[in-house]
Amino acid sequence: MRRLLVATILGAALSTPAFAADADDVPTPALTISPATIAAAANNGAPAANTDLATRSSFNYRRPSVLPALYATSAALQGYDAASTLRALQNGAHEANPMMKGVVKSPAAFVAMKAGVTAASIMSAEQLWKSNHRMGAVGMMVATNVLMGMVAAHNSRVLSQLQ
Repeated sequence: MRRLLVATILGAALSTPAFAADADDVPTPALTISPATIAAAANNGAPAANTDLATRSSFNYRRPSVLPALYATSAALQGYDAASTLRALQNGAHEANPMMKGVVKSPAAFVAMKAGVTAASIMSAEQLWKSNHRMGAVGMMVATNVLMGMVAAHNSRVLSQLQ
């Protein structure tokens, strides 16, 4: 249980930004090559057919299909954790996490907290993705889902023992 608690705290600490930007900080320009530039180079300098701004800007932030799938999996695992925890508590189990004992007394507060954790992890991954830490975004969501999968498996075992 201590390992789970340490992993949760580390995950929360690593998923939040450590430094705030100063008001006078100038953003570092990123080198981006638009599809139009690539097409023009391939056509020996001839202009590309599609050079509108929307196409060029959306090209840089296109997500792989795995990232939205990880978001959905995270939400599903958090939802299962909330439902299975509340069901186990109704059947006589007790909350093993000392930090959550006060929160689980109110099902509404517990569900709201789980929704907030889900939203925070997704927003952190989105921020990582947009700041070109794409492997970090995917890695963080994979780690979050593995951790929540372990919690869901534990809850499932507890529920099966109670029945």
